[in-house]
Amino acid sequence: MLEEGQGDSAEQKAKLEKATHDYEMAQQARVIAMDIVPGAVALEKYKFPERCLLLFGAEGPGLSDKALELADDVVFISQFGSVRSINAGAAAAVSMHAWIAQHAQVQSVSE
Repeated sequence: MLEEGQGDSAEQKAKLEKATHDYEMAQQARVIAMDIVPGAVALEKYKFPERCLLLFGAEGPGLSDKALELADDVVFISQFGSVRSINAGAAAAVSMHAWIAQHAQVQSVSE
């Protein structure tokens, strides 16, 4: 049986361990710039890291040079025709779906 105060200590220890784990996982996160620029990798061929931050620029101009420089990887969404960009919301949806297709455990709708 726990003495008074021991439960708090165990709870605090568990919270600290979780916070430490979350911090370490955040440090491992990679910054992925989503932009159609020379040297970028096609989304269909890219293996997204489990922990990542996706950057999206404005439709048309895309990301700033500084954002591209700071990114760990640059990935583009393949498109047909002469269009260089798609709406940032659509790009985010496509990119997040690509990530989840690689990392999530898919459940059926009926579950």
